[in-house]
Amino acid sequence: FYTLGCRLNQYDTEAMKTALPDHINCEVVPWDSDADVFIINSCTVTGKADQKTRHTARRIKRNNPGAKVVVTGCYAQTQPEVLSDIPEIDGIYGISERENISDWLPQLIISKSQVMEVESFPKNMRFKSESISDFEGKTRAFAKIQDGCNLRCTYCLIWKARGPARSRTVEDIVEQIQVLANSGFIELVLTGVNVGSYGDDFTDKVSLYEMLSTILAKFPELRFRLSSIHPNEVDDELLSLFSEYKNLQPYLHLSLQSLSDTVLQRMKRPYRKDIAFSVINKAANLLPGFGIGADIIAGFPEETDAEFDETYSFLESLPMSYMHIFQYSSRPGTKAELMKQVAPEIASARAKKLRQLSESKRNLFEQGLQGSWREAIVESGQCSPGYINATLDNFAAIEVPETCITGTLIKVNIGPRENGLLTANDVQTIENNGDES
Repeated sequence: FYTLGCRLNQYDTEAMKTALPDHINCEVVPWDSDADVFIINSCTVTGKADQKTRHTARRIKRNNPGAKVVVTGCYAQTQPEVLSDIPEIDGIYGISERENISDWLPQLIISKSQVMEVESFPKNMRFKSESISDFEGKTRAFAKIQDGCNLRCTYCLIWKARGPARSRTVEDIVEQIQVLANSGFIELVLTGVNVGSYGDDFTDKVSLYEMLSTILAKFPELRFRLSSIHPNEVDDELLSLFSEYKNLQPYLHLSLQSLSDTVLQRMKRPYRKDIAFSVINKAANLLPGFGIGADIIAGFPEETDAEFDETYSFLESLPMSYMHIFQYSSRPGTKAELMKQVAPEIASARAKKLRQLSESKRNLFEQGLQGSWREAIVESGQCSPGYINATLDNFAAIEVPETCITGTLIKVNIGPRENGLLTANDVQTIENNGDES
């Protein structure tokens, strides 16, 4: 299995592994191993993601001519006809069909020709997904709470790729969390396409706040993170949970995209900059060291110098800790594709300027953390000789001694930045009952 794209895709890959049929004696092996079937779980958020899927499929077939190559996921759902023209691809399966791997995999193995199964989404679609018990190679697990989106942002294909918004029941979420906790995970990311719309599709409405309150109270020993959310979906009630529950990690990632009202209007986003301003400033004042990240698109169609400068100056004034900058990528079939495009060199220069601002914001935020004690989870990657990566509760990265055990919770006294990364002055282990040693 090879996964491109978001946390939701990573969860869906694990769900496919869980659903593998027992009767054909399947074994999941590392991606670079010899295998009979290679499955690419694709992303279509940018043109580069599409290109990477096509390149990966061709490369795998070239290196493993006798193997079956499958593409599923968002790219397969939105542009199956493009993939069907690639002879190296043996199977193309849409989002709904992906979940039926136990049915189609045995048939694909014996098929002599390319197979394509991609259906449109029904209007009253309900949440359906396999529960997972593992997250291979990860120190934290993702728990899928929602899928699909009812928004029609002019630059986005995800509503076509993922279908209508649909929520997982609170009972099913609790059961999934318990399974992952039993597998040893101590930190979970609650993820979806549009988590802020959670519960809107239920006959008996359940809000995101109500669902979070339930699981935070039920699993006080676990750490939870909330994935990306729109600023208009973050109200005072939701923000209060960060102060009320210590196990809700102090980090909020906002899907901003722009802070120019005219650009937001062309994007057809469901908020304006004043809402984003309010949410960001309220969140920053909730707790010391509260982290705030955001996604920003540079070079959206028709974006003028004045509109870009407006976004830049507002971001410069806000207490951000991190920004993920995307250079606009035109997507086929979107309304934004028909708008006047910003010259690539201008869009690139704007993205570069925003990334520089993001780095300066990150530096300033992390300087404010130095000398304080914070919890962190130990990751698996080595960052420099004798040290490995860890992630603080507010999502800042820090290096800690390699004697720390991957997947465990520690408490660190934060030191200065070295080579672009925070260091630890001191480290204390945290036992399962919360005691330090």
